[in-house]
Amino acid sequence: MTDRRAFYDGRAACRLRESKRFYHELLKRHYAFLVPAGLRVLEVGCGIGDLLAAVRPARGLGIDFSPAIIDLASKRHTQLEFQVADALDCSPVEPFDYLLLSDLVNDLPDVQAVLTRLREVSPPQTRLVVNFFNNLWRPILALAEQVGAKAPTLPQNWLSAGDMKNLLHLAEWEVIKQETRILWPLATPLIAPFFNRWLAPLMRPFCLTVFLVARPRPQPRPERQYRCTVVIPARNEAGNIEAAVQRTPEMGAGTEIIFVEGGSKDNTWEEIQRVRENYPHRDIKALEQQGKGKGGAVRQAFAAATGDLLFILDADLTMPPEQLPKFYEVAQSGTADFVNGVRMVYPMEQEAMR
Repeated sequence: MTDRRAFYDGRAACRLRESKRFYHELLKRHYAFLVPAGLRVLEVGCGIGDLLAAVRPARGLGIDFSPAIIDLASKRHTQLEFQVADALDCSPVEPFDYLLLSDLVNDLPDVQAVLTRLREVSPPQTRLVVNFFNNLWRPILALAEQVGAKAPTLPQNWLSAGDMKNLLHLAEWEVIKQETRILWPLATPLIAPFFNRWLAPLMRPFCLTVFLVARPRPQPRPERQYRCTVVIPARNEAGNIEAAVQRTPEMGAGTEIIFVEGGSKDNTWEEIQRVRENYPHRDIKALEQQGKGKGGAVRQAFAAATGDLLFILDADLTMPPEQLPKFYEVAQSGTADFVNGVRMVYPMEQEAMR
């Protein structure tokens, strides 16, 4: 450990120059895309803190085991906090929304131990983002290191995406996204944009960097009933309003139905009022849309909703309301953050969706 720390302390003065390379700029751009701004973010192996700063956290903490590098980071990004700590001893006393491990797992002496430690201190809503080099680039990176185009490193762990997913699984993480990026890591005009924007999506197995996003593996939840809100945007759907209420089942601790009428040319609004009066035992709300478009209708309804779980049901009822309990059961189990149904899988009535 002392030798590793001495190696990186000795290279601290070079980190500013190396951080300006195009590869690091591409990493910062993609992390800023993956991590929403304004959240609580912890980066393990933060280096001089440029990547952590790029995601614009409301609360940003970076840890690195090199005191010299942490000193540089603290002076460079005064709005962030940096601490000298080893990844194996990482014990944050506060929850974080995102954990970042950028180009770190290749250098760790015990990857599984670090992943397990981070899992132990992560609440269910935490997301872990890891990136590491593609094994196919090993000879190219070795050559780049020899000619000085890449920063020298200690002997590396060369992990495949399959290896990393297995290690994450053993550490009680669940991978929810995998992608590869960067086909041309050099700042070559015209060539770099062409390779990275257009060719990379067609040649994913050959990209330099593998990204994995994981969440804590869901644990069995205690039995709890959630209150549900079913949002039904309706425009020129007077003939389906009553059927929507009749066919929407009560779920969980109760079901609220919110109709959002969007400038219909028929009597949809009047029908919503009639149905609400005729079904006093159902919790029905009626809103007249303020803006335009289905998205605006949904957002307006979400703002008025009182449920724990929110459902969107099309007023044409091509997605049968009787299927909504399936969505509820998945959400209640904790196996998904977002549940989406696809109505193209099973056969439909001949005139459906025409």
